Amino acid sequence: MLDQAISLRKQLVSASSNSARVISVVSGKGGVGKTNVTVNLALSLVEMKKRVLVLDLDIGMGNVDLILGRRSDKHMMDMLQNQLSVWEIIEEGKDGLHTIAGGRNFGSLTRITDDMLVHFMKQLEELERFYDYIFLDMGAGATETALKFVLSSHEILVIATPEITSLTDAYSMMKFIYMKDKDLPFYLVINRYENVREGKETVEKLSHVCKQFLKKELICLGKIPMDQDVLHAVKKQIPFSIHKPSSIASRAVYQLAETYVGTVKQQEVSYKSFIGKLKSFFRER
Repeated sequence: MLDQAISLRKQLVSASSNSARVISVVSGKGGVGKTNVTVNLALSLVEMKKRVLVLDLDIGMGNVDLILGRRSDKHMMDMLQNQLSVWEIIEEGKDGLHTIAGGRNFGSLTRITDDMLVHFMKQLEELERFYDYIFLDMGAGATETALKFVLSSHEILVIATPEITSLTDAYSMMKFIYMKDKDLPFYLVINRYENVREGKETVEKLSHVCKQFLKKELICLGKIPMDQDVLHAVKKQIPFSIHKPSSIASRAVYQLAETYVGTVKQQEVSYKSFIGKLKSFFRER
């Protein structure tokens, strides 16, 4: 495992970047396909020659490895409890995507000790130059610990479906975040819309309420249609963009990735600011 970690680090060092961009992915409620969208978006970015890490922060109920069909031997709590290097828990698949599993059937980050926290921050600092994008796949809802990561991120990616419960919860989540930090950018992805009209109206509804009540612009990156190929891929534990690259959902998520890269291309970010904010939030606990 240690040899693998050293090899992984050397591989990334050879193509190091200036600073990683950190994106928190939220949904408000569960069951909207948030993790599935995150994984396939990340894979599309990898296809575009970007170096991407997906960090599963749904601690104890993580599903990133399941979507990818991987069986993770190490997860976040292993790093904290056993003082492992972050490179020992990062997994690289044949698809080129790097992941850190959230694990299942154990406690949460709220239980970490001060020593664990120091080690955790030190390991996160290690990642600065090695990735273009780091996605934080958050659990459903807004726990106190999750909010620390969300508010430290460079931007928020909101996943919603046309269902009224999803839209209501997505808006509530954005409002909650907005009340804590009015400057954080919100990007929207609509998942599982049934027709063009429904997709368009869903975007318009959320954009309208954000502008009217929060005075905040909501940037829609794209929409992913309902697609039976996605369901088949989930059953086989294969990301739909790999299972059937020609499917309408796969084409939509790749277009979404292109839009995202184009949108944030001119916006400089500092990974150190992410770490700095995160440290300050955890000191308040």
